[in-house]
Amino acid sequence: MLELVLIKLGGSLITDKNQPYTARLETMQKLVEQISLVRKYHPSLKLIVGNGAGSFGHQSAHKYNTINGIACDAEKLGFCLVHQDVLDLNILLAKCFLQAGLSVVSLPPLTMVVTDNKKLLKTNFSVIENSLQAGLIPLVFGDVVLDQKIGGTILSTDTLLAELAKYFHIQGNYQVKLINAGNYPGVYNQYGQVIPQITPANYFQIKAFIGKSESVDVTGGMTQKVEEFLAISSLGIDCWIIDGNISGNLVKAVLGQPTLGTVIRAL
Repeated sequence: MLELVLIKLGGSLITDKNQPYTARLETMQKLVEQISLVRKYHPSLKLIVGNGAGSFGHQSAHKYNTINGIACDAEKLGFCLVHQDVLDLNILLAKCFLQAGLSVVSLPPLTMVVTDNKKLLKTNFSVIENSLQAGLIPLVFGDVVLDQKIGGTILSTDTLLAELAKYFHIQGNYQVKLINAGNYPGVYNQYGQVIPQITPANYFQIKAFIGKSESVDVTGGMTQKVEEFLAISSLGIDCWIIDGNISGNLVKAVLGQPTLGTVIRAL
């Protein structure tokens, strides 16, 4: 069975979410170095990398209220501006990977997903499947998508990676793990301490204490992240939320070594 790890590089990690259109290039390069080490230690491992929109996509998405649909000309223009913003950030990240000698290919979700009133209607992940088979690393991101009811909306990186995790798990020939590397040590409880493990059994006790993003974030923040990961954990897919700023943390999480953070799993 092939091992597949889906890695989310959070928008708050690779950009300054409080400074519009400000990438943290040095952080990007350090994360890419860690992924290079992973490939060195485990060359047969399949990887899909997704990046959050951070201070790029969330600004224009908030301005044009893109998540709630497109109808007038201004909203249609806004839809296209959001798409361009998330492409701009993704290109910066792709260049870091390519400079490190890693064969990544940017794949816009706009071309793979259709929604109906913000709910997933159709997906076609064949290009991602074919890229993995060709030995490439698919590089995806949160993006605008076309919606049959409201014209268009936004698909978060978390939702996309959760769908991809399910897709490859159901095929039966992949052992799948999902890692969210963010600008925080994990999921906090009411005392500001990291919760080491979240399961369906303890989630109802901690749900009230999980906060939304302090910065502009149109896709739901931590609560939505945890709930999407809980949903796919029922398939036997472990999901980790770790601090991407800590050197070596991402390598440890990918290779299954003890890692500081929160693991979300079904017991």
